[in-house]
Amino acid sequence: MTLENSEAVSQLLNVDPSREVGEENEWEEVVISDAHVLVKESPGNRGTAVTKMPVVKSVVQPEVSLRTTENDSPGLDIPPPAKGTSTTSLLPAPKKPTGIDLLNPGPRVPELKGRARGKPSLLAAARPMRAILPAPANVGRGSSVGLPRTRQAFSLSDKAPSVRTCGLKPSTLKQLGQPIQQPSNTGEVKLPNGSANRTSQLKVVEVKPDMFPPYKYSCTVTLEASSPLPEVLSATEPLSTAQREIQRQSTLQLLRKVLQIPENESELAEVFALIHELNSSRLILSNVSEETVTIEQTSWSNYYESPSTQCLLCSSPLFKGGQNSLAGPQECWLLTASRLQVVTAQVKMCLNPHCLALHSFMDIYTGLFNVGNKLLVSLDLLFAIRNQIKLGEDPRVSISSVLKSVQEQTEKTLTSEELSQVQELLCNGYWAFECLTVRDYNDMICGICGVAPKVEMAQRSEENVLALKSVEFTWPEFLGSSEVNVEDFWATMETEVIEQVAFPASIPITKFDASVIAPFFPPLMRGAVVVNTEKDKNLDVQPVPGNGSALVRLLQEGTCKLEEVGSYSEEELQHLLGQCGIPFGAEDSKDQLCFSLLALYESVQNGARVRQPPPHLTGGKIYKVCPHQVVCGSKYLVRGESARDHVDLLASSRHWPPIYVVDMATPVALCADLCYPELTNQMWGRNQGCFSSPTEPPVSVSCPELLDQHYTVDMMETEHSVQHPVTKTAARRIVHSGTQPSPADPSAGHHSLTLCPELAPYATILASIRDSKPNCVRQRPIAFDNATHYYLYNRLMDFLTSREIVNRQIHDIVQSCQPGEVVIRDTLYRLGVAQIKTETEEEGEEEEVATAAE
Repeated sequence: MTLENSEAVSQLLNVDPSREVGEENEWEEVVISDAHVLVKESPGNRGTAVTKMPVVKSVVQPEVSLRTTENDSPGLDIPPPAKGTSTTSLLPAPKKPTGIDLLNPGPRVPELKGRARGKPSLLAAARPMRAILPAPANVGRGSSVGLPRTRQAFSLSDKAPSVRTCGLKPSTLKQLGQPIQQPSNTGEVKLPNGSANRTSQLKVVEVKPDMFPPYKYSCTVTLEASSPLPEVLSATEPLSTAQREIQRQSTLQLLRKVLQIPENESELAEVFALIHELNSSRLILSNVSEETVTIEQTSWSNYYESPSTQCLLCSSPLFKGGQNSLAGPQECWLLTASRLQVVTAQVKMCLNPHCLALHSFMDIYTGLFNVGNKLLVSLDLLFAIRNQIKLGEDPRVSISSVLKSVQEQTEKTLTSEELSQVQELLCNGYWAFECLTVRDYNDMICGICGVAPKVEMAQRSEENVLALKSVEFTWPEFLGSSEVNVEDFWATMETEVIEQVAFPASIPITKFDASVIAPFFPPLMRGAVVVNTEKDKNLDVQPVPGNGSALVRLLQEGTCKLEEVGSYSEEELQHLLGQCGIPFGAEDSKDQLCFSLLALYESVQNGARVRQPPPHLTGGKIYKVCPHQVVCGSKYLVRGESARDHVDLLASSRHWPPIYVVDMATPVALCADLCYPELTNQMWGRNQGCFSSPTEPPVSVSCPELLDQHYTVDMMETEHSVQHPVTKTAARRIVHSGTQPSPADPSAGHHSLTLCPELAPYATILASIRDSKPNCVRQRPIAFDNATHYYLYNRLMDFLTSREIVNRQIHDIVQSCQPGEVVIRDTLYRLGVAQIKTETEEEGEEEEVATAAE
């Protein structure tokens, strides 16, 4: 059993000491009144119980910073073996960072982190064509399905959004205001109703690292719990189609539970040392018949199999067969930096007919990652591929470079067929390796802005696309709800690549329902409901003459009611068209006048398009970043970008930013007015996202709430419906950085960033983004052929580039810490510095928290 190890910030500090930012001390994270705390542990007091009282004070002030760092960070929280499971270790367990559970000091069963683990409902089982189909309306949708559209994407109630908690770790649940109860033996975390018990006085207890169990073969799920002695399958008869499907699902579940890979290289230092040792031990000289003969001998084994004799899911016996049996030996490539040879990989199969899981060699602590018993690749090569991708290199180029280097080192040349086979295995294996890596995507949240940036800036990547030669996108015949199931979509993407590793012969997904594609947000920055209205885009709608701003104003005033437009007289219609600047002729019929008015409405609601992508490519990606260039949310386009896409991103966010900077400010604001009229009425009334009324000349408007300032955080504060948690107002604006008004857009001048003096520093930031390192990496042109790899790549890049910036923020704060000070994240996930004083020094002193980061 382990204690809770809340790693959301501390894992970022356990970096490789050989990197730019060295860390000589261990860091632990604790929770003090829902603030994540990094406690610096001195070597001298390790293992000694120390009781301290937290007193948190502000010592630094937020400021805009664009500095980044190269450091990686660990992310690891592996469950222990459940009762009845097999634990096998060929190497000593790697050291784990010390964990502290302030609320439940007793033993507990930890949970899986970072992503939902349930069976995805989006993945169709049909073969040979694989398709993603819409999920049932009642799957994982919560209670918000029946809400009207104006309430679906942005909660207007006084209660905090019901953020989905599936797969989130306890520290994240605390951030969401969810209490944590002692989990049951099945590893499930129960979330009772009601608020969590909060206390202002908590004890910090240091725990010895050796209390943590080894990582390997940790399984908390038991199948056939009601049948301890299941019937045993005959190992001589072939499996039926239904049995093969059972085997597929069980094998994927087994891989999910057993293969949990540490994210940071420093967590695998002993493994890398072993890999280096085995790669280096290669030549032995011996004398034979008075001649010196060189015999090549490697310490890598020529035979690999799972040491388990019982199923790690259901504890049933495993069957180990010979050639051409249900579970026999297979020829397999062994690929390391200095090895490229054929070895044997033995498969074992569970004999429980309700499980049938395939057990392959899966021990990553021997330094190898198994790709379908076709390829055993050393972990250092997979990390090398990630490091190249992090610099913006095309994953296929990185994989080719690794294979080229291995062939040069081993002086072995593969045939074109062999090279193609190994390259495909390595590519699929790499993405499965990433999906089996334990990480918390909340680690990428900016330490200065937290989950609620005051300013967010839109970016687009038109050349980061998916080629449509091997995938077909379909659209629903009937336009239903625009809500998408985020957990299901990303679990489906992960399951797809893991299945390609478990069953290399499995046919990849070739058909997508484009309406289920979900955006990516760090979990704590995602709204209660996430939408994708791309299916509602009408590609036939062309820009039409007229003033959309005037039309929206008439609709807001009630002067024009679309549902009654058919009852208007020709004179009334002509008057409305005149007010909207829509040209018409005296001979135009009433139907023509109605059509002209409705055409302008549809054009505004559809959103102005940048341009339609070529027919063989998708529309790229749009994303929004905070001023520190940390990604706050991304949306992947199939059709061409429009203002509607930006409204989707904003409406799907946990907090709509007070200032959203986008080069199509007017279309975005007007589209939001038509799609979410109740919400925008609370945020900007009839100003259409402008600083002042677009019917009056533009004027400078001061927004003092946008200034950086010291402020005390109320740790008990609950989220309001529209009020922003930082600015404490409901005011929102959609702005652009340009200064010249567009003749085609009379209200464009009212959206200019220059109208607000408090936004002046952001003009410099916007200008600097183009040549910044994160932007250059994110803007690398890459065209993917595999849809699953495309979405996983973009999620990974958002995380890696953002966390690199967060690492630098944490490093800078750590450098400023004085003895007795700790780094925290507050309820909004912002970094700050706090001071911890002992009970004897500050008996009874109240705890106060102030955010800070620089």
